[in-house]
Parts: sequence; structure tokens; C-alpha cells
Amino acid sequence: MRRSGGVLGFWRSALCAGLLVLVGRPVLAQLSSASLNGVVRDPSGAVVANASVGLRNVDTTVERSTVSNDAGNYTFQNITPGRYTLKVTASGFKSKQVSEFVLAVSQNATIDIPLEVGSQIDMITVEAGAEQLKVSTADLGTVIATRQVNDLPLNGRNFTQLLSLTPGVAPVSVSQNSMGGRDGGFTAPIAVGSAFIFPAVNGQTNRSNYFLADGLNNFGTFQSTYAVPPIVDAIQEFKVVSHTDSAEFGSVLGGVVNVVTKSGTNEPHGTAWEYVRNNIFDSQPAFAATNPAFRQNQFGASFGGPVWIPKVYNGRNKTFFFAAYQGFRYTRDSTENILVPTAAQLAGDLSDFPTQIYNPFTTQPSGSGFTRDPFPGNQIPASLPEVGCRVWPRTAQSQAATGAVATCTSSAPAWCCRHSMPARRARITPRPVSRIWTPHR
Repeated sequence: MRRSGGVLGFWRSALCAGLLVLVGRPVLAQLSSASLNGVVRDPSGAVVANASVGLRNVDTTVERSTVSNDAGNYTFQNITPGRYTLKVTASGFKSKQVSEFVLAVSQNATIDIPLEVGSQIDMITVEAGAEQLKVSTADLGTVIATRQVNDLPLNGRNFTQLLSLTPGVAPVSVSQNSMGGRDGGFTAPIAVGSAFIFPAVNGQTNRSNYFLADGLNNFGTFQSTYAVPPIVDAIQEFKVVSHTDSAEFGSVLGGVVNVVTKSGTNEPHGTAWEYVRNNIFDSQPAFAATNPAFRQNQFGASFGGPVWIPKVYNGRNKTFFFAAYQGFRYTRDSTENILVPTAAQLAGDLSDFPTQIYNPFTTQPSGSGFTRDPFPGNQIPASLPEVGCRVWPRTAQSQAATGAVATCTSSAPAWCCRHSMPARRARITPRPVSRIWTPHR
């Protein structure tokens, strides 16, 4: 029995430590939360003090409450974005409930409540649409909601493509956007082949923006982009603040991209996805003997719900979790076509070459320049001592047939390496052509 109690005590201690982390999150996430305020009045317009105001989350049923002060004002701070209802009661007045409304990330909403004289037993329900105002801040911005994030197609599942839905945002394509190759624009972490934008907001440069994730700094200082890309299925919503007058936003001239990730609810829910690109779906490239291998798999899953530990803790209506994972696998073969000599050209017959070629071994000074003797009929005689210059192309062609890498080596004359073929490593795909480049006067 003592042992069981010790195990139970351990789990309780661990759970308390976890709850401290969860409770501390709203303090850290003020920039990614919402707030609500308003004034409670009677039918004559006078303020009502000590009115009870309750705010209830529709998805988690978590409730918060406050009372109006002597000026009739009430306020809720650090609200997790989501769907809510509002209920107001006061002595001598009918109860009033505001039906479901949405509080978005970085929103400071105002809902004034006019009460009617009567019994608290009577309930009046009103719609929030006409009463929800934005009079507490001068910030301008656009919220991209969950449905848009989940439903709009994104090549490569990079959420920055949705930034262009905001007024005043213009996609900018500069050379730095492709910097780093695999890494993506400004060396930010971007999946290979993904579409993305790092936009200019209200005319500022596209390196003047700031990125937040759940109220935390997600800004890549060197890159001027996000530091860690959020998983699309884990995004609840995000807001592009294009005009920042609030004190909590600063440090940049452009926009502030404020991302809020999903949290669990009373109902377990999750998603799984797999996006595939494969060469079996593609047509064969021109001049290629086979279809180059191409494998791109982007997969993952997400899941959230109430925290529940059998016989230890039931977090329904109290504690929730959400987790997501995404993997990316990419393989693609690269092919390159280059020109190689024909069999006749390898034998020294360049008669089909439209330009007269000359014998480099007959070069003689002539005034400020030089002269060379032409090869009659563009035929290189077999007796010419520069045999290596014709042996090397044959070697390169035979290597190309096996997929080997051809290079200029010490066995090939310097003249050959400089003029006949590039002196660099190259993947060669053999394809007969009608001519090669040769030196001329």
C-alpha cells in the first residue's frame, strides 16, 4: 500500500509540475492572445456596477468571470483565441447572454451590454455581430482563420503563401529568395520545391517583417524571416498586423506575422496526411533514356484532446494537449545532356563542320597577331602527333555509356583540355551531334 501511494504521489507531483507550465503559458503568450472589454448599462444609459460577467469557451467549456467596476467597465485579458459566449447578470435586471462569437489572435474586442429591468430568472439572448466593436486600438491587420489555413491548397505546405491574402501585402521575388538552394529564401528552413513568399507589407522591404509563434519570438535575426516553420495542420489562425501602433509590437518597419497554434478541446480530434510526388506520375523528359527517379513524400499527423491519466487525473473541462509531427523525404536524380563527337569526328573527319579549322602546331607570329595553316577539307590527318586529343573524347564517350564521370587528366594534352572539352567534372549523357567546337583563326 505504501508503494502504491508512493507511485501515486510521484504522478501527482509530475502532474503539478506540468500544470505549472500550462498555467504559465498565458503570461508568455500575451502577444498571441485576445482581450475583451465593455460597459454594462441600464435602460437609461447609466452604468451598472458590480454586475457579474462570465466568459465561456465553447470548445473547452472553461469559464472565466469578473465584475464590472464603479464605472460599469469589465475586462478580460489573455484570452486564448477561439469561440466564446458571454453572460451578464445583475441584481434587479434580467440576465443577458451574448451568443457565440469569435475572438481572434491579437484582437481587442469591445462588447457593451445594455440590461433591462426585471428578474434575473429571465434570460435575454442577443447576437454578438452587431455589438462587437473595435474601438480600443488603432492596429490594422487581417486574421487568416482555421478554415482558410486548412482548406486552401499550398504547394509544399508553407503557410507564408497565405500572407498574400492580407491587404497591403505584395509578394516580392528577389535573388535572396533562392539563396541557399535547399534551405530556401534567405536561408530560412523551407522544404525543397515548396512555394513560399516573404512579402513586402505596406511598401516596406520584405526584410522588415517580424514573426511570432504563440507569443514567443520566432524571428530569424540573420534571415529576417521565421526561425521555425509551423506545421500547417497545427496552426489555428494567424494575423498579419500591417499597422502597428500598439506598444507590444515594435522592432520592425513592416508587418508582424502572429501565429497561434491549436490547443486541445474536450473532444479528441486529429488529422493525418500524406502528399506524394513521384516520377511514375510524370512524363519522360525529352532525350532521356529513362525517367529520372523522383520521390517526394510529405507526411504527418496531429492529435489533441483532454489530458486523461487513468485513476490519476481527468483533465476534461480543465487541461488539454495538442501535438503534431511532420516529415519530409526528397530524392531526385539530375541529368544533363552535353554534346559529344560523332564516330567520323573522332576519326578526324570534320568536313561537316561549317567553319574552317586550323592546325595549331603551325602557329607562327605575323605582325601583331599570328597565322596558322588550315586543314584541307577540315580533315585532321591521322599522322598528326596529338593523338591524345582524340583518344580522350573516345574515353569520355565510353565512360558516359556506363554513367562514369569524365575529367581532363594528365593523359590528355593541355590543348585538348582547353579547347576540345571543358576541363571540369561533368555527368555525360552520350548523344551524337554533327559538330564539335574547335579552335579557329
